[in-house]
Amino acid sequence: MGTPSIETACASDRFQPWVKRGRIITPDFVGEKSAHALSAPCVVKLKDGRLRMYFWTVGQGGHALFAAEASPGAPVHWKLMSDKPLLAADTSGNIRSQGPSFPWVVPRDDAPWLMYYCAWGTWAPPGELSNRTSLAISEDQGRSWKVIKEPVLPLGPAGSFDAGMTGSVCVLQLAPHDYRMWYTAGERYELIEGNKRGIVHLGYATSMDGIEWRRDPHPSLSPRLSGVRPFEAVVSKPCVLKLNDTYHMWFSVYQMEGRGYRLGYARSQDGVNWQRAVDKQILPLTPDGFDSLNQSYPNVIEVGEELWMFYVGNNFGATGIGWASMKKSALR
Repeated sequence: MGTPSIETACASDRFQPWVKRGRIITPDFVGEKSAHALSAPCVVKLKDGRLRMYFWTVGQGGHALFAAEASPGAPVHWKLMSDKPLLAADTSGNIRSQGPSFPWVVPRDDAPWLMYYCAWGTWAPPGELSNRTSLAISEDQGRSWKVIKEPVLPLGPAGSFDAGMTGSVCVLQLAPHDYRMWYTAGERYELIEGNKRGIVHLGYATSMDGIEWRRDPHPSLSPRLSGVRPFEAVVSKPCVLKLNDTYHMWFSVYQMEGRGYRLGYARSQDGVNWQRAVDKQILPLTPDGFDSLNQSYPNVIEVGEELWMFYVGNNFGATGIGWASMKKSALR
């Protein structure tokens, strides 16, 4: 793929001065297996300096997870690790019968790597999202994976914010026995402006081993619903960084009336109580670009003195994955 164009508009005037570096992976990256979507990047830094991106595809064979690698000096040139999926559908049950999505990988030095993912199955009533947060481990530093707990999060009690489904997550290991999870949580379905939409929040959980989790009974962030126009139905797919003593979260926000997904941001001093930056544009759309209509599923990592964001364009990944960067010192 050729070098993407670099945005030259005045980023310093924005709430966060991200500079768009362009689209770096197109939907045909895995051929027919990613023909419909290539989405939900999770990028980890390897010990030898390379970057490894885990991502979700939709195409021939349904939902699947793949990985690619690149040099941090050339993050526009990615090489697929294998043309076979790391994880695919399991039709022996109804939790992952349609396949996996939304990978989040936690590399570890003294234990198997962890990969949390969102399983798509047939366990839910027809017409409703049947997502469940699940867990796989790797004994070879993320090259191959074995499912160990599907699902890994129980649903909440009837009427709770996560009673309907659990989905994509962000997990940080802050100490040997201190894991924190922020997760997508579906409450219920409503008929909104003639469309059936899930009401989706962000939840919080803690763990000593990354496997057994204790959930907070209250959501960390919730959609504003009819408190704004267009109607805001969803906050989802969190990505959290802890920089110094502050937690920073980027996430996806879904609004009705055709606006679809855009990016949101919040910050916290304890990872539990969040202050959301409302009505702030995190990243502008690109006219006639791969993200001309929507942006979603941000993944933000530290690279030297910069933050790099990998994110998805129109229609949940139908147009591929882009890259943006900013100085850490400019974060606000």
